[in-house]
Amino acid sequence: MDYSKARQLAEIIVKIRLRNVTFQERATLADWLEESENNRQLYKRIVRGQSIAKRLKEEDQINESVNFVLVRDGIIRRLVRKQQTRRFLRLVSGSISAACLVGAVLFVLNNKPDKEIRRTSGEENIIVAAKPETNTRAMLILADGAQIDLVHDLPEVVEQKRAIIRGENGKLLYEVKRDSLLNDETVEETFNRVVTYVGGDYFLTLSDGTRVWLNADSELEFPVSFVGNERVVKLQGEAYFEVQRDVNKPFIVDANGLRTRVLGTSFNVKAYRDEQNVFTTLVKGSVAVEVLDNGNVPTSRVVLEPGMQAMWHEGSKAISVQPVNVANIAAWKDGKFIFTEEDIEVVLRTLSRWYGVNFICKDTQMEKYTFNGLINKDEKLETVLENLTLAGGPIFNVVGKNVYITKK
Repeated sequence: MDYSKARQLAEIIVKIRLRNVTFQERATLADWLEESENNRQLYKRIVRGQSIAKRLKEEDQINESVNFVLVRDGIIRRLVRKQQTRRFLRLVSGSISAACLVGAVLFVLNNKPDKEIRRTSGEENIIVAAKPETNTRAMLILADGAQIDLVHDLPEVVEQKRAIIRGENGKLLYEVKRDSLLNDETVEETFNRVVTYVGGDYFLTLSDGTRVWLNADSELEFPVSFVGNERVVKLQGEAYFEVQRDVNKPFIVDANGLRTRVLGTSFNVKAYRDEQNVFTTLVKGSVAVEVLDNGNVPTSRVVLEPGMQAMWHEGSKAISVQPVNVANIAAWKDGKFIFTEEDIEVVLRTLSRWYGVNFICKDTQMEKYTFNGLINKDEKLETVLENLTLAGGPIFNVVGKNVYITKK
C-alpha cells in the first residue's frame, strides 16, 4: 500500500473515534475492508494489536493528554507494513467499542462545529494578528526607564534604592535592603516592570516573598519594595500569583478595571488587552474581586472560594462566578495550555501569543468551533494545527508568519 492511501485510511480510523467522520469517508474505509480478508484482519490488529495497545485507554479515562497525529502515524506504519492476519472486525457504528485510539501528549478534542456561522468581511480577514517581533522574550524595565534583557543579559545583581535585584537561573528575586527599612509613610514607592513578548514567559519573586509566573505577551508593574498599608501591582495579560501572607497589608492586583484583593493565597488572573473578558481563578485561600469605576471606586464585589472563577466582561457592572478546573486554568505555567469548551478565536489568540503568527480567514464565512484539549508549549505549531484539523477543525496552511484558515 502506498503512503498516501495509508494516510487516508489512518485519518478515517481516527475520525471514527472522534465521531466526525463523513459518510463518504466511512464508505472509503468500507470499500477497503471489503477488498480482502487480509484488510479486515489488519484493521482488527490496528485496533487491538500490541503496536497500538501501549497508547490505548478506556472510554472513561480519556483526558486531554492525547496526540492523534502520533496515533495516525502509528496506524500508517501498520498499513504500509501490510502485516495481516485473521478475520474482519465489522464496523457498524461511528465508534470503536473495544478500545480507544489515543496517543501520548497533546490533544483530545471534542469540537464538532456549531451551527452558528461567523461572518467576515472581505476575501482575507485577519482573525488574530501577531504581536510585533522583538529580539527577546522578556524585559525588565527599571524606574528610570533603563531596560535589561532577561533572556540574553540577565545580571547577577542590580542595585536599587530600597532593594537588590538578583538574577539567577533565568529568574528574578527582589530582596529589600536591610538599611532601607524606614518609615513607610515618608518613603515614595518606585516601580519596575517585567514585560514578556511572543513565546516568552517569566518567573519572579517580589520583595515581600510573593511568587509570580508571567505568561506570554504580558506586563506586570510592581513596587521595588512595598510601602504603606497595601501591596498593589498592575497586570496586563496573564499571571499566576502565590501571595506571601501579610494580614496587615492586603495584596491587590489591578487588571483592566478588575481588582483582586487577597491576604495570602494562590490565584490566576487573565486580563489581555485584546480580550473583553477578565478572569480571576482561585486555587486556594480566599480573594475578593471588585469592578472599579473611573475613580477606582468598587461598584460590584464577589468573594471567591477555591475552585471558583470570577469573570467580568468589559463595560459590565456585574461579575459572574462559576466552578472550574483550576489545574487546567493554571497549566500554562507548567508548560501546557489546556482548553475547555473554548471558542476557536480564544485558542488562536493563545497560539498567536506563543508562536508569533497571524491567523487569516480566506473564506467569507467562518464556522464557529469549540475545542477541548491540551497543547504542550514546546510542540511545533504545524503539529498543533494538524491535530486541530484532524479532530474536525478547519484546514490551516502556514506561510511564513501567516496561517491561512479554510473550511474543509
